[in-house]
Amino acid sequence: MIDIRNSPPADWITSIRARFPTERTVDSALTRKLEQRTCPSEDWTRERDIATGLRDLISRQTPDPFTIRGLRPLSGGASKEQYVFELDWTYHGERRTGERMVLARDPVESIVTTERTREFQLLKAVKSDIPVPPPYWEDGAGAHLGRPSIVCGFVEGVQKPPTGTSNVTGIGVQFDAEHRAALGPQFIDYLARIHTLDVQGADLSSFDIPSVGTTEDIDRQINWWARVWEEDRLEAVPLMNLAEQWLRRNRKPLDFVSLVHGDYRTGNFLFDPVSKRITTILDWELGFFGDRHFDLAWATMPLFCTPDESGAPLCSSLYALDDFLRNYERASGMPIDEERFEYYRIFAHWRAIAMTLGAGLRAADGSKTHQDVVLAWFGGISYPFLESLRQILGNVHFVSSVNGQPEEDSVEIDSMLPKT
Repeated sequence: MIDIRNSPPADWITSIRARFPTERTVDSALTRKLEQRTCPSEDWTRERDIATGLRDLISRQTPDPFTIRGLRPLSGGASKEQYVFELDWTYHGERRTGERMVLARDPVESIVTTERTREFQLLKAVKSDIPVPPPYWEDGAGAHLGRPSIVCGFVEGVQKPPTGTSNVTGIGVQFDAEHRAALGPQFIDYLARIHTLDVQGADLSSFDIPSVGTTEDIDRQINWWARVWEEDRLEAVPLMNLAEQWLRRNRKPLDFVSLVHGDYRTGNFLFDPVSKRITTILDWELGFFGDRHFDLAWATMPLFCTPDESGAPLCSSLYALDDFLRNYERASGMPIDEERFEYYRIFAHWRAIAMTLGAGLRAADGSKTHQDVVLAWFGGISYPFLESLRQILGNVHFVSSVNGQPEEDSVEIDSMLPKT
């Protein structure tokens, strides 16, 4: 059977965009992905071309002489190609020699298709309050490097203790009690800072900021990931459609506009192995403005839990769930709405499946990424996500609503699920 997603025609792309309206720059990135889907599979031997493009990008940004040395690919990076290099250059009148920098460049397709300008603007907006890689330059349209890219400073640090273990992208990191005591409060403090940060005056032109009292934020998020699922999935999964319907019927108006990191968890921060001080928060590409409860739900996903010494699960390998939530409330000064938290637990599972079983497998199947083996692995872990989503949906008892108004025909979701 021919899959229209392999070579989407223009009218199909237009219909997808109309069905799932989302933020302008999210729409732009997803549309670009579809329009380029028939491009050849990835070519991995382009360091020389990348060096040329990098020199062109930097020369457009600085009038002083500079030298690029040691450009080489970094391992890892499930969603973006990454290269490290040393730069001799002049920054605000200061001559710097051998400054290490990282180039992050979009693959042809990825587990997440995002807009580099959004990530660059967020890094600039938060850098005075949150430890992040220093943002230097962006090539949002790929005019110099062939595909959208950003260049940031290299930050020292590790994802796990020297004797620790982990899986891909930092999943499965285990911290002993000493590391938990040092890193846990910092992890929560930075999350609270992100959610309460005043970013007025920052250039956030790539974002559509939602209004309090509306469902603009969650409507755009649901449309974003429903669109990803519709345009990337390799197979139909009725549970995904059921979950989408439930999410649309049970959304709540926004109570407070927060900057949401979008992928806040262990594995996305680095720390100094000696001082145990967090040195940077990574991977802002999924950031948006909306409901803080998403970050709380994402950080407490079972995938990001590991057991403590007694076997009890620790969220993001740092806290028991109740301790995590109560400490967050104290640090942020904002209450946690239990229904919102449960809602975003469902949304987080649903989004994770759209990423892993949808976009990730599509990119791996087409050999459109440097990490096709990793993305195929992610496809495998999506099935435990599906079972977890099924169980959570089977236990929820919210009253279905539209814009906060109860519907007369609401039903218990567990009566619509298959029995196992």
